[in-house]
Amino acid sequence: MGIATRLKDMAEAALLTEAEITNINPTGDDFVRISLRSPALQSVRWTAGTKVQVRLPGDGWTMRTYTPLCWDAADGRTELLAYRHGHGPASAWCGQVEAGDSIRFMGPRRSIDAPAADEPVLFVGDESSVALACAFATTGAAVTHLFEAARPAALAGTLAELEPALDADVCGTDDPAGLLDRLRTLAAAMPRPYRLVVTGDAATVHTVRREVRTWSTPPAKVTGKAYWAAGRTGLD
Repeated sequence: MGIATRLKDMAEAALLTEAEITNINPTGDDFVRISLRSPALQSVRWTAGTKVQVRLPGDGWTMRTYTPLCWDAADGRTELLAYRHGHGPASAWCGQVEAGDSIRFMGPRRSIDAPAADEPVLFVGDESSVALACAFATTGAAVTHLFEAARPAALAGTLAELEPALDADVCGTDDPAGLLDRLRTLAAAMPRPYRLVVTGDAATVHTVRREVRTWSTPPAKVTGKAYWAAGRTGLD
């Protein structure tokens, strides 16, 4: 082993947490649930909505961001939900990873603030937002879900398979006007005050935030975060 390799390994050991993958569970057609365990996870303070940045295998420093679904500090366990799409390095990793493999990641770090128990939340997202919705489900907040998806029926089926299942309206990504129409309907039925959380496609995040600014009775708080944008990689 050369000096450069040893230095790289030392740097990774200092900066990243290592865990063992204990289970791989395909969920629906496009997702995979990845269970992790490590004594290092026992000393971590986690809240729903925080993120971890996983170092993908390879010679480079390729990182991808995931939202842990839950965190069992007593047993040193956590779970990720990866959306497999396209032909990028993250999709390749999700298709090849096996139980018994090791994983290194940075975090958890703050990303989206968790709602309080019983807090009304209108949640808007896409396939890349499902893990955040699962994490919010652990808080006891009163969340109403609206998703857009390339294959609405497939995503609806995946949401029904989750534990706990997520009850959601799902629109097609080819119908942005329909998404906004449904958003207005759901918002009108929300108890006041409520919080709007929108994540996923940068274009949708921008459109929803712009739409909300035109409402006479907007949400008490709007939280938006783009997870991806057409033609770009590595957003979180």
